[in-house]
Amino acid sequence: MEQAVPSPVGELAGRLGARARSRAKRYLRDLTRLVNLDSGTFDVPLVNQVGRELAAMLERGGWRVERRPAAGFGDHLVATLPGDGRRRVMLLGHFDTVYPAGTATSHPLAVREGRAYGPGVLDMKGGLVLGIHAVELLAGFSDLARPDLVFVLNSDEEVGSPTSRQLIEETARTADAVYVLEPGREPGGVLATRKGVGMYTVTVHGRAAHAGAAPQDGRSAILELAHKTVQWHELNDLDKGTTVNVTVVRGGTRRNVIPEVATAELDVRVPSRDEAIRVDQAIREIAARSWVPETRAEVTGGLNRPPMEKLSGTLPLLELARAIVESMELEFVELTSGGGSDGNFTAALGVPTLDGLGPIGRGAHSPEEYIDLESIPARLTLLALLIALAPPRSG
Repeated sequence: MEQAVPSPVGELAGRLGARARSRAKRYLRDLTRLVNLDSGTFDVPLVNQVGRELAAMLERGGWRVERRPAAGFGDHLVATLPGDGRRRVMLLGHFDTVYPAGTATSHPLAVREGRAYGPGVLDMKGGLVLGIHAVELLAGFSDLARPDLVFVLNSDEEVGSPTSRQLIEETARTADAVYVLEPGREPGGVLATRKGVGMYTVTVHGRAAHAGAAPQDGRSAILELAHKTVQWHELNDLDKGTTVNVTVVRGGTRRNVIPEVATAELDVRVPSRDEAIRVDQAIREIAARSWVPETRAEVTGGLNRPPMEKLSGTLPLLELARAIVESMELEFVELTSGGGSDGNFTAALGVPTLDGLGPIGRGAHSPEEYIDLESIPARLTLLALLIALAPPRSG
């Protein structure tokens, strides 16, 4: 059954929007503190330094912050803030980046023509600061009942969330709604679907031999891998949205030796669970088949993130988002993405999830990464009202 959208949305958006515009300087100050500190995923001391900064920002707003150690990675943060006791909303984001140590020093945050540039400003330190400020914005409105809040900030998302997935899933199971603060792409855009992501490594074993004197004695692992590569690429189905790509290949030792070992890394994107099963089976069947006699292959990896498919429980959140966006005289855009996020995990559990709620920007993972500072008041207003008006999960 469709959830009725609260009638005073427009009036609330106007009130919050005016207050959100007054937070611009404070938002930029907090954002600068984070962006000017490196937090590449495997630089654990640096990641933890950013975690301490985030904890301090959260604690000033009354959040209770717990640090969850993770082997080989920085500590994850779990922050809680009590509310009305009738609903529970989970905010979700990561504070690791793809940039090596020294990047923040050589490319600190810079503001040019209404845009803030810097490493990780879009993906996704800008979103984390947005979440903190959206909740602080709500604190100024005593007539808006706020749900109980839990904010999970993880330190390993850029490499697939290997140590935080369980934490994310356990926390999400207790929530009525999950809001993921990954980058936004349109001023009135929210995201409810993402493709599932698979990461496979296939190692082919052949037999070495002299390439000139006795090539007939060899069994080329590279040739076998080439046959398999052609077959894997035949699994692409762009009409469905399925992509299978061999993206990294290694093999051979010397020019005059038939290669004994070759490896391939495959990137897989699938729109649905059924398609994930089909593609996984096909990849393994192709790996098991031999075109070059007496070669064999080993497969590791698999589906890293399940598809984020649209849930019936997400529809009320989408209608609420539409009402908020249109009350701000913006065009509502329901987005999808071929990239995965931690929202894939929460949606796969059946928990209503909206993603892409961070600031608007472009250039993630590049030297030109930026956010549009003019988008911040509207995105703050959208997130704050999504939090305040989130309905209890049906069923």
